[in-house]
This record gives sequence, structure tokens and C-alpha cells, in this order.
Amino acid sequence: MKARLVLPTMFIALVIVGCDVGEQIPEKKEPGLQLTDFESSNSCALCHPQYVEEWKGSMHAYATNDPIWMLANNSLQSSTGGRLDNFCWQCHSPIGFLTGNTPSSIRIEDLPPIVREGVNCDVCHVMRPPHTTTNQSIQYNIEPGKVKYASIPDPIPAGVHESGYDITFSRSEKCRECHDLIINGVPTEMTFTEWQNSTWGAMGVECQHCHMRRYTGQAAVGGPLRDNLHRHDFVGVDVAISDFPNKAVQRAAVDSLLRNSASLALVAPSSGSAGDSVTLRVRITNDRTGHHLPSSVFFNRQMWIEVTVWDDQGTGYESGHLDANGDLKDKNSVLEPNADPDLALFAGTLYKRGDETNVFELDSLVNNSIPAFESRTAFYKIKLNRPGFWNIRARLLFRPFPPYLFRNLGGPQYIGELPIFEMVTESSTINIQ
Repeated sequence: MKARLVLPTMFIALVIVGCDVGEQIPEKKEPGLQLTDFESSNSCALCHPQYVEEWKGSMHAYATNDPIWMLANNSLQSSTGGRLDNFCWQCHSPIGFLTGNTPSSIRIEDLPPIVREGVNCDVCHVMRPPHTTTNQSIQYNIEPGKVKYASIPDPIPAGVHESGYDITFSRSEKCRECHDLIINGVPTEMTFTEWQNSTWGAMGVECQHCHMRRYTGQAAVGGPLRDNLHRHDFVGVDVAISDFPNKAVQRAAVDSLLRNSASLALVAPSSGSAGDSVTLRVRITNDRTGHHLPSSVFFNRQMWIEVTVWDDQGTGYESGHLDANGDLKDKNSVLEPNADPDLALFAGTLYKRGDETNVFELDSLVNNSIPAFESRTAFYKIKLNRPGFWNIRARLLFRPFPPYLFRNLGGPQYIGELPIFEMVTESSTINIQ
């Protein structure tokens, strides 16, 4: 039984293996910026309770509370002798980064409360254009103070703070600082650029359209009814794996987003002969997403095709199923390494001088994710020896991270919190005579 992908399937590279970022580590602190220059999101709740409630259950709020991020950062700090420095803090807590509150070894209880807020309200609402991407170091244009900027062109004076209009809040460029990452001169996690180069970018369908859904309501308590407001849950594909507000709501939102992200076409013959080979074809099309699938840390994401063929007597063929540890049966499986040669996994590999490496040391990469409006097809050549009607099911599945990564980082207790999302399913039958 043999399968192939039209674009060769690459294996996921483990991020946490050490780095040498050397001279390229960004400066820790902007001159003069202190923690007291920024405001806690809690101070926004009186006038903007719905926004704060949504933000509290978002991955922006979770960015500095994520135990896997802490384990990853601490592991890399140790393996590099501290050379990683404050690299990861740039996006996980811009306030911590800009004020120099970036301890090399993280314990959440040791962080100042406002640093623990991750990407909080003030980070975005005092950040001004231009929004740019540079090698390794993010160039934040921050203006902390009483003026809070947003996408409403006619804000109502409130007295608590001044309100400014910034059109970039309605444009994808607002997301660029943390969603385009260039490492060692190599465009690596380039979600903004993927969108910009896609048809969606040309049509003006912005990131906010999917990740900050529009609704009608009041921007502030007692304010006018507006039809151009945006949710602040920032739904994506990552989920909280520890106790966190709105956890069930967050997962339901991720599930809904992924179910509307791609299409699957299963092509199978209606009949065949026992003992002869038949070919199944599964085509995945990224026809509903404004960037690659998967995007961001594509080299650690897991999006794959699961194929199952069975009759009333048992299973005749399967690919994309898990081992007893919950891992895919590729080279990263401890129990069944490379036991699934037909696995269609959409991921990628990072390289340094031709060998697999981590995201901080790479000098090249192969990205096997699916660009917007493109398709990938997997072919499965199988034999069914029993006559009768056989059921065929193909599913596109996704999970943010693989279990083996959690084990390697020393966080096996969180594996049970890793969900597998069913993105799309198609079924068929074949009559074997």
C-alpha cells in the first residue's frame, strides 16, 4: 500500500534544540519606558467590559501564561547559555520587552502583573504605524499615554482618555510586527506576507475579517450603537492548555474557524476486484483561508489526512492514525516510527547547512503548507482481499502541536489538553467483487 503527495511531505522539526542568535539579539529596552507608562487591561473593563472579557480568553492574554512557552524559553536559555536573551519576549510580552522586564528563566509568579497580561489592550491601542518587519528585531512604534487609538473615525469623548482614529486598526498591517518573523535573513513565520501575496490581500479581505469578527453593538458603555465593531477574542488555531478564562468558548471558536478553512474532495472507484490494487485520491484545497494552511509555526503544526477503509468484518486500510502515545506514526513516533509511509502531513522542515535544526539557527527551510487558493493531492494505492461493500472515509485533521513536543519539553501533563480538530470529512463506498 503506497501513497504519495503531489508536493513532497516533510516532517516536523523540533524547535527546542538550542540556538546561537549572537549579535542579532534585539535591545531590551526603549530609553525612558517604564512599566508605569502602560495601563493594565483591567482599567479598561469599566467602560469596555465586552472587549476585556473577550480579550481575557484570547491567546493574546495567554501569551505570557502559556506553560509550554515558558518551558520552551527556559530550555533554550539553558541550552544556549543565555544567548537567547529576550528574543521571545518581543511578541509574548511587548511591555516586558520594551521596559526590560524580561527574566531569562521564567516563572509566571515572578513576573509583574502587567507583564503577565501578555499582549494587553494598551500594547495595541498605543501602537502606531508604520508597521514593519525586520530581521530578528521588531521595530515597535509605541506612544504610551492618554491617547488610545482605534478604528472608529468619530469616537465619543469620554474623559477617561482621549480617543484617536487610526485606519490601520482595520487593516492587516496592524498585525505585521508579530505575524511576520524573519530569522537569520530567512522569511520564516510569514503569515502577514502570505496574506499580502494572496488573492485575499488583493481583494482587501483583511485579517480582522476572520480573526476579529464584525458585529453591531456599543464600543463603550452608554455609547452609540455601531455596526463596525470587532470581537477581541482574536480566534486562531492555538488553544489554552492550562486553566484560563473562556476556555470552552475559545475551543468552540477555533473549531468553527477550522471547519470553514478548507475543502476536501475524495475520489474513489465504485467497484474493484478482490486482491487487485485500487487508487484513492484525496485533494485538499485551501479555498477559504487568507494565508497558508497551516501558517505561523508551520514546522510544528500538525495538519494531516486521515484515511480509513473498513467493512463489517474490520479495517482493511488506514493512514493518518495515531500510535498509543497519541503521535502520528512518522519518524517522531517512539512506539511505531515510520510505520505510516502513506502519511500526508502538511508541515515543513528547518535546516542549517543541510541538517534539520531549530527556528533560531536556520539558514533555509522547506514549507509544505498549502498557500491560499492552492490544492494538494494525496494518492493511496490499496488492496482489499475480501469481497463486499467497503466504507471509505477521508478526514482533514489539525492540532496546534504534537504530543512528542510536549514530552521533549518536560510537559507531558498537558498532552491530554491537546485537541484534535476535524476540519472536513468526506465518505464513499466501494464494491469489491
